[in-house]
Amino acid sequence: MKRRDALILAGALAAPAIHAQEAFPGNRTLTLTVGFAPGGVGDMVMRQLSESARAKRGVQTVVDFRPGAGSALSLERISRATPDGTQVALGSVSALWIIPHQQQLGYDPRQLTGLGQISGHPLAVYVKTDSPLRSWADLLAYARANPGKLSWGTTGSRGFAEVLVEAAFRHENVQTSTVPFRGGAEAIAAMIGGHIDAVASADFGPMLAQGAVRLLAETGPNKVPGHPEVPTFRELGYPLSDAVAYGVVGPPGIPRQAVLWWQEVIRETTQDPAFIEALRRIYAVPGYLGADAYTQSIRDGYARFGAALRG
Repeated sequence: MKRRDALILAGALAAPAIHAQEAFPGNRTLTLTVGFAPGGVGDMVMRQLSESARAKRGVQTVVDFRPGAGSALSLERISRATPDGTQVALGSVSALWIIPHQQQLGYDPRQLTGLGQISGHPLAVYVKTDSPLRSWADLLAYARANPGKLSWGTTGSRGFAEVLVEAAFRHENVQTSTVPFRGGAEAIAAMIGGHIDAVASADFGPMLAQGAVRLLAETGPNKVPGHPEVPTFRELGYPLSDAVAYGVVGPPGIPRQAVLWWQEVIRETTQDPAFIEALRRIYAVPGYLGADAYTQSIRDGYARFGAALRG
């Protein structure tokens, strides 16, 4: 073979490899799945990330809603997606840390690809402003006097909020009725309509700003910004009190190039003034973790809550 022919052949063989290493995502559309109904905190977070990817990277994005089972159904679906980085989902602590210990699911959260943590959120127990329950102590007193009558909503059955709040009620030896919804907006609508007494979720921000709800307790260890009077579950000495965070996950085996691309977009989003302001309005804060650190936090949270649920 002549040298010139050999070079042409070598170039032809190299072309597919060069194409395979084309910068992610190329001209492909990215799908961002939300496992809750529209109108809640998860919706806002993923829409902001979607907009950031479009504005900063010029890519096409679609936000896809797949509510059900505290967002576990969306992760079950994403775990079976082609692992090329074009399909990702909102990662909630309920679907990553808790629900897999309680149900047979089609995914193992420890095998998902963590792409980055994006935000931290207070998760409060709250009532309508005109509710006679004016404090956490009032709520407990009512529950003790009326076993099983106090009804409160959550965003998904057996999720993070339900597990933490039920642990608090067991600690206080009170009986209540839990009502699961597909998302925080639906739970709030039921409370405003008088169908339930309270809600435990991270979706209270707009209603609190309007003066429509009153916070009674924060389930995590940190105070709700601007509301030092609201007790935390840690201050109250309850057995479970953990911070709430949202991140982005994908199926197992996403190429490293795509992982790093998403990691950088998530980091950029957490530094975007528009995103920071959107979080401020719902009393949340940016909570960036890179892909590797977030993947480890998923595994650590899964192990920690598994031990707590078994105990």
